[in-house]
Amino acid sequence: MNILLAEDDTNIATIARLALEKLSGHDLTWVDNGQKAIELLKSNSFDVVLLDEMMPEKNGLSAAQEIREVLQLKVPIIFLSAKSHSDDVDNFMKWGQGHIAKPFDPKNLSQLILDILQKT
Repeated sequence: MNILLAEDDTNIATIARLALEKLSGHDLTWVDNGQKAIELLKSNSFDVVLLDEMMPEKNGLSAAQEIREVLQLKVPIIFLSAKSHSDDVDNFMKWGQGHIAKPFDPKNLSQLILDILQKT
């Protein structure tokens, strides 16, 4: 699977990269903010986009809204976020396919993504 990860925390991005590339064999492209994710999506195809909610330049919800409304892409979006209030999760579900809570277990990250994708 070809995955785009937008995550501003280098430690979390490194853990996700190791989990998804080394443990699960996926291809991962990492950017550190939502605006860079938007730019990549204009000229590249991904199987899924993982968006952190709290990032500089463009947060995850703003990026997801632009992916859907401006770029009009149907690429699955999954939010990676420590936010778990019901209002936050409702917004994640409005603009994406699911939510993976931080901190996540690196050994299970690929399976969590696959489980969300199978539900849609």
